[in-house]
Amino acid sequence: MKSSMHLLEDPSELSPRARDFLHRTGRRERPVRFGLPMELWQVHDHAGKLVPAPLELLIRCEGFEQKFAGLRYEVRRSRVVAGERYESVRRWEYDHLGMKTRAWQDPGRDGWYFAWTGERVSKPCRDLIHTDGSVGTDVDGSSPYLPVAPSLLHLIESHALTDTVATWKPWPVGTLATAAIALLDGLVEVPHASWSSSRWRLSDAVAVMDHDTWDRENPRRLTHIWSRGEAGHRQVRALMN
Repeated sequence: MKSSMHLLEDPSELSPRARDFLHRTGRRERPVRFGLPMELWQVHDHAGKLVPAPLELLIRCEGFEQKFAGLRYEVRRSRVVAGERYESVRRWEYDHLGMKTRAWQDPGRDGWYFAWTGERVSKPCRDLIHTDGSVGTDVDGSSPYLPVAPSLLHLIESHALTDTVATWKPWPVGTLATAAIALLDGLVEVPHASWSSSRWRLSDAVAVMDHDTWDRENPRRLTHIWSRGEAGHRQVRALMN
């Protein structure tokens, strides 16, 4: 971690868009604290045996607590579902569970990961943070660690963009083919909000986000498009098949 200050006190590592997003919707609530010294924390190794938490896991968990614990914000979303515009608001909570926090040794790669609250919805999966700094999930509560974003800062940047385009016009998934998207004027990748499994591209009038699904039975790439203003709507309509 570059700073020991909480993110809301020092958001300098974020883009202006993400800083504005947190300024508008972010707040800090009293975080859950470890009730005992973290040195007494026990976690599950490869064999499922409880062992003392390793130093790298303690450092990552302490860094999370210093920089993110207690952070709250809401992310607005807009999609087209069955031909109708659908809007929702999802709450994110940046908390661990104190001494009840569960952690595991990663059997598929070096390191460990621990659970945190994450998106506040009913879900079969757990939100996880790896000692390599990535954010992940286990999909169904028992699967191996699946990386979702390279870092919490990347995740927040993506949430800021999701919230920004929530007021734009959403188009149905598959509206434009890949070749057509390449013809959109001024579309530029947003690197601090993108990674291999999720990519944002943006212009003044159009936003494109494509991402991998978590469906192990039917893995695929989905593309979402939003536009704003008549100029943006016209660009998308002109390239529709």
